[in-house]
Amino acid sequence: MVEALGHAGDYGMTEEFLEKILKNNTLRFESHEGMDFLCVSDMGEKRRLSAVYIFIKGDGLFIATDIADDIQALLENYEGSIHGIGNILFIILDDILEGDKNALEGIEEQITTLENEVITDRGNKNPIKKIIALRKNLRQLKHYYEQLVTIFSYIEANENDLVDRKSLKLLKILSGKVDRLHSNVLTLIEYVSQIREAYQAEVDIQLNSTMKIFTVITTIFFPLSLIAGWYGMNFRMPEYNSPFGYPMVILLSVMVVAGSIYFFKKNRWF
Repeated sequence: MVEALGHAGDYGMTEEFLEKILKNNTLRFESHEGMDFLCVSDMGEKRRLSAVYIFIKGDGLFIATDIADDIQALLENYEGSIHGIGNILFIILDDILEGDKNALEGIEEQITTLENEVITDRGNKNPIKKIIALRKNLRQLKHYYEQLVTIFSYIEANENDLVDRKSLKLLKILSGKVDRLHSNVLTLIEYVSQIREAYQAEVDIQLNSTMKIFTVITTIFFPLSLIAGWYGMNFRMPEYNSPFGYPMVILLSVMVVAGSIYFFKKNRWF
């Protein structure tokens, strides 16, 4: 259930307007006449907070969320050191971003473990499912941080001049943190792509080795097929009447196979 810290009526918002806004939990920033609005939440990997709707107008800040008690407790921890609505905004956004770096490091450890499994081929015969899952998660995080980067760019623009300069400096620090997190996600996406390429290359090498073996075997026994086809023709051949004809054909077949194997071994073809 969505609760609020403050009263919407005090900020000139009707119930219909507020209800319409709360139906959309997409991360975004909107600048209205004399009022700024933003909707934020933490990254999906943590799943710690629900969407937080923040309205800034004049010297007041109105918050609507279904975790109002948590936000209230957070602000109470800073009671006495808060100076202005910009500082409150910084505290909330800083709390939302807390732990993101550790979460991304955890994802990086998963990727590193997967890379070791692919290289050593231990207990991971088909890592494609893990790779796809990681890429999907990272794409979602990439979209999440791109939205945050956009939100912070609007906050720094401060078109309605609702945030004081001191708070803007603090928010710019958070903006830099978001940029670095976004860059980390892009690096992890590239890391996963490299692992996928390495795995595909390994599969191709194994497939080529298998095809090479089949080609060698086929080449070795092809002369035998020729001999069998030759003696399968309906012609009277002189060796049919020789008591040594059959043993000679057997000896010839063995010599052909042995000679082919020696030739391939000598050239290191298998």
